Amino acid sequence: MHDEIIRLKEVHKFLDFDFYKSREYQDITDLASQLCDKPISLITLLDNETNWIKMATGFETGEADRASSFCQYGIQQDELLIIPDATADERFDQNSLVHVFPKVRFYAGAPLILSNGHKIGTLCLFDFKPNNLTNLQQKALTALSRQVIYLMELEFNRGQLFSQIEEINAKNDALRKIAYMQSHQIRQPLSSVMGLVNLVKEGIVKPDEKWIDMIGIAAEQLDEEVRAIITESTAEKDIRLIRFNKMLDEVEDYAIILLDKDGIIENWNKGAEKIKGYTATEIIGKNFNVFYSHKDRLDGLPAKTIACKDGACRSEGYRVRKDGSEFWARVVVTAIHNDSGDVIGFTKVTRDLSDIKETQLSLDVAEERLKNMIEEIEDYAIILLDASGNIEKWNKGAQKIKGYPAEAIIGKNFTVFYPEEDRQQKLPELLLEQARLQGRAHHEGWRLKMDGSKFWGSVVITSIHNSKSEVIGFVKVTKDLTAEKLLM
Repeated sequence: MHDEIIRLKEVHKFLDFDFYKSREYQDITDLASQLCDKPISLITLLDNETNWIKMATGFETGEADRASSFCQYGIQQDELLIIPDATADERFDQNSLVHVFPKVRFYAGAPLILSNGHKIGTLCLFDFKPNNLTNLQQKALTALSRQVIYLMELEFNRGQLFSQIEEINAKNDALRKIAYMQSHQIRQPLSSVMGLVNLVKEGIVKPDEKWIDMIGIAAEQLDEEVRAIITESTAEKDIRLIRFNKMLDEVEDYAIILLDKDGIIENWNKGAEKIKGYTATEIIGKNFNVFYSHKDRLDGLPAKTIACKDGACRSEGYRVRKDGSEFWARVVVTAIHNDSGDVIGFTKVTRDLSDIKETQLSLDVAEERLKNMIEEIEDYAIILLDASGNIEKWNKGAQKIKGYPAEAIIGKNFTVFYPEEDRQQKLPELLLEQARLQGRAHHEGWRLKMDGSKFWGSVVITSIHNSKSEVIGFVKVTKDLTAEKLLM
């Protein structure tokens, strides 16, 4: 029960996620449907009572009752769950999705497993007839489910990071404003005291009773201002400042460091000790360039970092800990100015993003594996087209089905696969336009091989979008159904 409560908390982190903000989620469900040859593909999140459909191919997004969902069983195991025929599974004897509408028969669900081990939903497939998955299709669905989690965790961590940095920057601004106001309040009586002392030092006046009274008045004014500031701080405004300074010292997720104008470290919080490994006594007084590799120091990177006099300088890269190990850091350096506008120091905020970097590298590896897997598939011709229909990528299945080696076809337009009568009727262009407008186009008909012979092809064309939702290309998946056609 306790594990389920924790799992539900993890689910709730992602329920308000805008899955349509990143086109990759739609690409994943489209690809899962095409590679596994199933009409419906979903990304779901399983709440306490609701199965939330967050992304769909061949179905509508929305919500469904958890009690009748297939995905409630999908999250109960670590591996892929396959139900070839739900009518033969006693768990679904009273299930309306099976026996009333829409009469689901086949289900396959790969659990979406977070890096902390909690299963929050599934990447799943449905069919309306008994079915199964090949070993290759099972591997593809599992790999795509990991891709979904990589994307979700990456975006969640990025959002948290941005929120925390904005909060720290806002509090830094407040701290500088408070410091400026207090220094201004104390400057006038202090100047009076210093001026009277200088008059004596320069021999202009002698310290008589009148002079003593004047310096006493100035000292009292200074004392009053100091007491007023202390009183105000203790009573209201600066009690927040004290708590803020204490908070900065206690923050462990960020290394927050105060540098002088030459880059010498003046202050050091717990986060800096945790991330970089130095205690305050070990590092205060040293130059911050000790956090940079020998190569970065030779390239002058530390000096460039504090050369930004206005605004904030942001950078990412590997930094060095006390023990010599490296970590991937995001660094924000902000100049501090005095009343005259001169730079008197810097605040340096560092976040250890090693986990996110590792996730990104893992995502890159997964993408490379997926790319290699697609290239090795022989039962489907999987082709990447540019926005005009010109061929950019070509897998082994395309060569096997259509007969062209990659070097003979890449760069040509996909219309070469269509008979003359289809080209005259502009069928290829119509299919691209349908995919451009609707996201997907499906068609079956005779297609041409390199040697001029024909085969009966089932074709699905899916549009690819950039971050601005502009169509930048298409994925074309073709299956050779000639044998089935001839038996009809």
